[in-house]
Amino acid sequence: MYGEEMATLQKRNKIYYIVFSKRIDGKLYQKKFSLSTKRKREAKKKKLEYEELHMEGKIDPFQGWTPKKHEQHKQKIQSRPDAITLSNLTDIFIKHRTQANEVTNNNYRRHLNMLMDQVGETMPVTMITEEDLRDFCFQDHLANATKRSYLRHMKVFFRWIKEKGYVKHDVTENINKPKKQTKISDKTISESELQAVFKEYRKDIKEKKKKGYITTKSQSRVWFRPVVMTAFYAGLRIKEIVNLKWQDINFKNKQLTVSGTKSGDERTIPIREKLFPVLKAWHRYHGHPNKGLVYASQKKYYENIKMSKLNVSRVFKFYVKATGLKDTINFHGLRHSCGTELMRLGFDINETAKILGHKSLDVTRRYEHLTQMDLSDKMKRLEGDND
Repeated sequence: MYGEEMATLQKRNKIYYIVFSKRIDGKLYQKKFSLSTKRKREAKKKKLEYEELHMEGKIDPFQGWTPKKHEQHKQKIQSRPDAITLSNLTDIFIKHRTQANEVTNNNYRRHLNMLMDQVGETMPVTMITEEDLRDFCFQDHLANATKRSYLRHMKVFFRWIKEKGYVKHDVTENINKPKKQTKISDKTISESELQAVFKEYRKDIKEKKKKGYITTKSQSRVWFRPVVMTAFYAGLRIKEIVNLKWQDINFKNKQLTVSGTKSGDERTIPIREKLFPVLKAWHRYHGHPNKGLVYASQKKYYENIKMSKLNVSRVFKFYVKATGLKDTINFHGLRHSCGTELMRLGFDINETAKILGHKSLDVTRRYEHLTQMDLSDKMKRLEGDND
């Protein structure tokens, strides 16, 4: 069984080293690398950078990665004079596809133009990440068939630019086509199930501290409960959560303003009673700031950097699995859970749509579904009133 991998700093002969550790079936494995610096601050920055990349699955210290190779690769990318953009490569790609008919090429151009609308046409292809492609291909409003179509076109394009040497890695390689469409009810999580997830989180952190795996606040994932509760009780999208600023929260009026939304519209919503003390405690934990990101990266030197959306999703999924809940539950399911709960509490479709920031009521109608248990409970209450 694999344990969570950790990184620590060591100093030897005035030079700093980074040590990655992991346990497999109780046995400790370690990899030690020189950071080629005598400066503690620089060593800490590199450690934080490599930890973040390792957590996101972008590097593996146990599979041939070294800091030296990593820095050489970064310098090579940064020193390229061309920095070929997505727009330039789209034109080259279409011209290269001489065997394809006009309809097919127009289809590819249309998909790539939509990607450019999302990431920017001047974006260097070397800077496009797996997370960018996931955000583009798996947009919430898209049908599963459309998501598969987006991904199919992206896989052909990014496989081609790798073959031609424009990029070193195919960022779509680890992206699988969406599974069979699941019902909203399969993605939602109840309050009691959420508490079970938090219990599993506390248990995991306690065990890691006991074994000495946790040496910093960031490794304790103190953000986990506040972030998850913000999604569950306020219905915010993960992008909206990582963009949330302290100046957006009005503690006096118990309201928060959501900007940088999917629709581009700003919305102000009430803070629910169960979320309010959590936000207050998080505010106090950070010294009562009046500006800056609410959920910034917990790395010491990354105070003004947003949290990784991909990492937030992965950590939540990790604890959902550890709790033994349905595999269909993911972070976005917390937003679905909020919508469903609002409807159950008596909010009408227009009110629910306003809170969640839906432009179309058709999207909100997904939450009108009632489970058999809901219907049974209503029937029991009705019959009880008639007795």
